[in-house]
Order: sequence, then C-alpha cells, then structure tokens
Amino acid sequence: NTAECEKYVCCPLPPHLEDSGCVIEDNAGRPLRDVCFHLLKLYSDRHYDLDQLLDPRSVTSDPLDYHLSWHLWEVLRALNYTHLFRQSQGVLNARYAAQLQSAGLWEWAVFTLLHKPDTQ
Repeated sequence: NTAECEKYVCCPLPPHLEDSGCVIEDNAGRPLRDVCFHLLKLYSDRHYDLDQLLDPRSVTSDPLDYHLSWHLWEVLRALNYTHLFRQSQGVLNARYAAQLQSAGLWEWAVFTLLHKPDTQ
C-alpha cells in the first residue's frame, strides 16, 4: 500500500508480463503473480490457495496451456497437498487432456483422465 515512487521491488509478475508493466487480475479479482511467487507463498503457508498457483497464466501467456499446471499439481499431490477443490482438479485434468488430444496425443490424454479425482 505504498506510493508507486516509494516501491523498491517490482511485483512478481509472470515472465510473459515482466517487461510490460501490466497487472492482470484472475477471475477472483486478485492480481496475477508468477508461479515461483505462489510456490514461495505455499512454502510459508501450507494452506495457500492452489487455484492461483495452478493458473496457467502464472506461467505462460497462453491461458489454454495446462501442461505445466497439471504436472505441478501432480508433484504437489505427491507431496500431500490435497486442498484443491475436486471441481478444480477435474477442470485441470479435462483441459490438459483436451490439449493433449488436440495435439494428437490421445494416449496421453487417456492417461491424464485416469487421474480424475472421482473414481466413480
């Protein structure tokens, strides 16, 4: 909450926004931050919101590129971070599977969908 001229550090913007100076907000109205910033926040607060961390726009300028978000979620899940809503997990799995299928990698899309949180 300091004046613009008093700031000594730039906001931790994603790499694709660093030089633009733009501040983009996510769907909840929070400013978009770099994935490394979110990982540091998660390290300091184990219950930090994972939706912000796994937003593809925190990594790339393509909001439909879910490859890093999905793999990062799988690593976090292996580390016992389980507080991502089931709906968000399903969306992450479905969108990454659709991305793989559109690239002609339908076998990997099936593999991705096997990680669906609801086994029924």
